[in-house]
Amino acid sequence: MTSPAADPQGPYVRLAAVGLIQARDSGRWLLLRSLHPEWFLRHEGSSPPSELWGPPGGRMEHGEDLETTLRREVREETGLEVEVAGPVHAYLTVHKGERLLSVSLACRVPAATEEVRVDGVEADAFRWITTAEWVQWARSGRTPWEPGDVVRGTALARALWDVEGRSCG
Repeated sequence: MTSPAADPQGPYVRLAAVGLIQARDSGRWLLLRSLHPEWFLRHEGSSPPSELWGPPGGRMEHGEDLETTLRREVREETGLEVEVAGPVHAYLTVHKGERLLSVSLACRVPAATEEVRVDGVEADAFRWITTAEWVQWARSGRTPWEPGDVVRGTALARALWDVEGRSCG
Protein backbone atom coordinates (compact mmCIF):
# COMPACT_ATOMS: atom_id res chain seq x y z
CA MET A 1 0.00 0.00 0.00
CA THR A 2 1.27 3.48 -0.86
CA SER A 3 1.80 5.90 2.02
CA PRO A 4 -0.32 9.09 1.87
CA ALA A 5 2.76 11.28 1.32
CA ALA A 6 3.87 9.17 -1.66
CA ASP A 7 0.43 9.21 -3.32
CA PRO A 8 0.39 12.05 -5.91
CA GLN A 9 -3.41 12.17 -5.60
CA GLY A 10 -3.51 11.99 -1.79
CA PRO A 11 -4.64 14.83 0.45
CA TYR A 12 -1.34 15.06 2.33
CA VAL A 13 1.81 16.87 1.32
CA ARG A 14 5.40 16.90 2.46
CA LEU A 15 7.24 20.21 2.88
CA ALA A 16 10.26 21.18 0.83
CA ALA A 17 12.48 24.25 0.84
CA VAL A 18 13.82 25.80 -2.37
CA GLY A 19 16.60 28.41 -2.50
CA LEU A 20 16.10 31.42 -4.73
CA ILE A 21 19.80 32.22 -4.49
CA GLN A 22 20.81 35.59 -5.82
CA ALA A 23 24.43 36.43 -6.58
CA ARG A 24 25.39 39.31 -4.35
CA ASP A 25 26.87 41.57 -7.03
CA SER A 26 25.25 40.58 -10.33
CA GLY A 27 21.62 39.97 -9.35
CA ARG A 28 21.64 36.65 -11.21
CA TRP A 29 20.00 33.48 -9.88
CA LEU A 30 21.58 30.08 -9.33
CA LEU A 31 20.04 27.16 -11.21
CA LEU A 32 21.22 23.56 -11.25
CA ARG A 33 20.83 21.05 -14.08
CA SER A 34 19.03 18.03 -12.70
CA LEU A 35 20.36 14.55 -13.31
CA HIS A 36 16.78 13.32 -12.78
CA PRO A 37 14.32 15.39 -14.88
CA GLU A 38 11.82 12.54 -14.54
CA TRP A 39 11.42 13.48 -10.86
CA PHE A 40 9.73 16.76 -11.73
CA LEU A 41 6.10 17.40 -12.53
CA ARG A 42 5.82 18.64 -16.10
CA HIS A 43 3.08 20.79 -17.54
CA GLU A 44 0.24 18.79 -19.06
CA GLY A 45 0.95 17.83 -22.65
CA SER A 46 4.63 18.72 -22.51
CA SER A 47 7.22 16.20 -23.56
CA PRO A 48 10.08 15.26 -21.21
CA PRO A 49 12.91 17.78 -21.58
CA SER A 50 16.40 16.67 -22.45
CA GLU A 51 17.61 18.76 -19.53
CA LEU A 52 15.83 20.49 -16.68
CA TRP A 53 17.14 23.38 -14.60
CA GLY A 54 15.91 24.65 -11.24
CA PRO A 55 17.05 26.17 -7.98
CA PRO A 56 18.54 23.91 -5.30
CA GLY A 57 16.37 22.56 -2.54
CA GLY A 58 14.80 19.48 -1.09
CA ARG A 59 12.46 17.83 1.33
CA MET A 60 12.27 18.65 5.01
CA GLU A 61 13.59 16.03 7.41
CA HIS A 62 12.37 15.26 10.92
CA GLY A 63 13.14 18.05 13.39
CA GLU A 64 13.98 20.67 10.75
CA ASP A 65 12.34 24.00 9.99
CA LEU A 66 12.31 25.53 6.49
CA GLU A 67 15.50 27.53 6.92
CA THR A 68 17.44 24.58 8.35
CA THR A 69 16.20 22.38 5.50
CA LEU A 70 17.21 24.97 2.93
CA ARG A 71 20.68 25.52 4.35
CA ARG A 72 21.31 21.74 4.50
CA GLU A 73 20.06 21.11 0.97
CA VAL A 74 21.98 24.04 -0.55
CA ARG A 75 25.17 22.96 1.25
CA GLU A 76 24.72 19.34 0.07
CA GLU A 77 23.91 20.25 -3.53
CA THR A 78 26.26 23.21 -4.09
CA GLY A 79 28.75 23.49 -1.23
CA LEU A 80 27.48 27.04 -0.58
CA GLU A 81 26.58 28.60 2.73
CA VAL A 82 23.79 31.12 2.16
CA GLU A 83 22.16 34.03 3.92
CA VAL A 84 18.37 33.64 4.12
CA ALA A 85 15.92 36.56 4.22
CA GLY A 86 12.75 34.46 4.36
CA PRO A 87 9.97 32.80 2.35
CA VAL A 88 8.67 34.46 -0.82
CA HIS A 89 6.76 31.87 -2.84
CA ALA A 90 5.06 28.50 -2.43
CA TYR A 91 3.61 26.02 -4.87
CA LEU A 92 2.17 22.52 -4.81
CA THR A 93 4.02 20.03 -7.01
CA VAL A 94 4.91 16.38 -7.43
CA HIS A 95 8.57 15.39 -7.06
CA LYS A 96 9.92 11.84 -6.82
CA GLY A 97 6.31 10.65 -6.75
CA GLU A 98 5.37 12.70 -3.67
CA ARG A 99 3.08 15.68 -3.36
CA LEU A 100 5.20 18.55 -2.07
CA LEU A 101 4.45 22.02 -0.87
CA SER A 102 7.63 23.71 -2.02
CA VAL A 103 8.39 26.93 -0.19
CA SER A 104 10.95 29.16 -1.90
CA LEU A 105 13.14 31.32 0.31
CA ALA A 106 15.09 34.43 -0.66
CA CYS A 107 18.80 33.64 -0.36
CA ARG A 108 22.12 35.03 -1.42
CA VAL A 109 25.73 34.07 -1.13
CA PRO A 110 27.57 36.13 1.49
CA ALA A 111 30.56 36.67 -0.81
CA ALA A 112 30.66 36.83 -4.60
CA THR A 113 33.83 34.74 -4.72
CA GLU A 114 32.37 31.50 -3.36
CA GLU A 115 32.63 28.56 -5.75
CA VAL A 116 29.64 26.38 -6.55
CA ARG A 117 30.30 22.63 -6.42
CA VAL A 118 27.45 20.53 -7.76
CA ASP A 119 27.04 17.25 -5.94
CA GLY A 120 26.96 14.94 -8.97
CA VAL A 121 24.04 13.04 -7.40
CA GLU A 122 21.16 15.47 -7.87
CA ALA A 123 22.77 17.83 -10.39
CA ASP A 124 25.71 17.90 -12.75
CA ALA A 125 26.01 21.58 -13.73
CA PHE A 126 25.09 25.07 -12.57
CA ARG A 127 24.43 28.45 -14.17
CA TRP A 128 23.89 31.97 -12.87
CA ILE A 129 21.13 33.48 -15.00
CA THR A 130 19.02 36.64 -15.07
CA THR A 131 15.31 36.65 -14.35
CA ALA A 132 14.64 37.29 -18.05
CA GLU A 133 16.72 34.25 -19.04
CA TRP A 134 14.91 32.11 -16.45
CA VAL A 135 11.55 33.25 -17.85
CA GLN A 136 12.70 32.23 -21.35
CA TRP A 137 13.75 28.83 -20.01
CA ALA A 138 10.33 28.47 -18.36
CA ARG A 139 8.59 29.23 -21.66
CA SER A 140 10.68 26.61 -23.44
CA GLY A 141 10.21 23.90 -20.78
CA ARG A 142 13.82 23.89 -19.55
CA THR A 143 12.67 24.50 -15.96
CA PRO A 144 9.65 23.18 -14.03
CA TRP A 145 8.78 26.78 -13.07
CA GLU A 146 5.99 28.71 -14.80
CA PRO A 147 7.11 32.08 -16.27
CA GLY A 148 4.83 34.06 -13.95
CA ASP A 149 6.15 32.23 -10.90
CA VAL A 150 9.72 33.08 -11.90
CA VAL A 151 8.83 36.77 -12.19
CA ARG A 152 6.88 36.86 -8.91
CA GLY A 153 9.37 34.75 -6.95
CA THR A 154 12.46 36.69 -8.01
CA ALA A 155 10.75 40.09 -7.57
CA LEU A 156 9.60 39.15 -4.07
CA ALA A 157 13.06 37.80 -3.20
CA ARG A 158 14.69 41.10 -4.25
CA ALA A 159 12.02 43.08 -2.38
CA LEU A 160 12.55 41.06 0.80
CA TRP A 161 16.26 41.90 0.80
CA ASP A 162 15.29 45.58 0.37
CA VAL A 163 12.93 45.35 3.36
CA GLU A 164 15.71 43.74 5.34
CA GLY A 165 17.78 46.81 4.52
CA ARG A 166 20.38 44.64 2.85
CA SER A 167 19.78 45.22 -0.83
CA CYS A 168 21.88 43.27 -3.27
CA GLY A 169 22.64 43.63 -6.97
